[in-house]
Amino acid sequence: MFKSVFGMALVCATVPAWAAQPQRNESQNEFLLGDRNSEAFFRLDESGQVDWRVDGVEQLFRQTFFFRSGGMQDERELTTLDILGAVATDTNPFVDDRDDALSVRYLERELGLTFDVSYSLRGGTDGTGFSDLAEQIVITNSGNVGRSVYFFQYVDFDLGGTTGGDTARIVDGRVAQQFDVTGNLSVSETVVTPAPAHFQVGNFADLLDLFSDGSPTTLNDNAGPFVGDAAWAFEWHVFLDPGETFIISKDKIIFPSPSAAALLGMGGLLATRRRRS
Repeated sequence: MFKSVFGMALVCATVPAWAAQPQRNESQNEFLLGDRNSEAFFRLDESGQVDWRVDGVEQLFRQTFFFRSGGMQDERELTTLDILGAVATDTNPFVDDRDDALSVRYLERELGLTFDVSYSLRGGTDGTGFSDLAEQIVITNSGNVGRSVYFFQYVDFDLGGTTGGDTARIVDGRVAQQFDVTGNLSVSETVVTPAPAHFQVGNFADLLDLFSDGSPTTLNDNAGPFVGDAAWAFEWHVFLDPGETFIISKDKIIFPSPSAAALLGMGGLLATRRRRS
């Protein structure tokens, strides 16, 4: 089985074309972040984040964001909006001299909404399998009337570079967990603040189709576990008066796991520790 983005098949066993490109290609809004054993690749005006490699192995197929506001009858992907600016920087120069942080600003001109999305990558020691990606989204109403905003995150991991065979679930409505039994790898994402209004875990294609079916989406709060080619989504609601902002903070970590059963047993403990840290 394979997946495709914009009609181009991504086969895990092949080296992607962007691997040989410069660290940033701002003319095409493509950015490659790197830190120690980790790399993350972004196509800001196409599919969002389309890769996260740890110790040379592709772990992520796609992450992107959608929103709905102002009487819209379907969701719109952030990558279709105007990009006002995108900047990559190195915040870890004493360990790795590659850019490891990225900030991008999207604008919906008609509604007067700006979306500032920031990423910060931290890799682990080579061969450990550890990697961390912190993310922040700031939504601002730059217009002159109040707006209800529905904001969505969609994430599709292919742990170990393979599709299918993963188990995913959501704990306490704000911690997503996925593990690959054959590769002994896990990923956990914690929404630090605020807690999502809704969430859903399921098949990657079924979830993605929700955001292009011509009708407003409300996630169904299915926490799983789901076994297969898994993905998850989070949903937030907010009303923004003119000049108001809404901030979402979350963090993902990829780590080696001894077994699927171990992760299921640790689920509640991981969620509790992350909220308290």
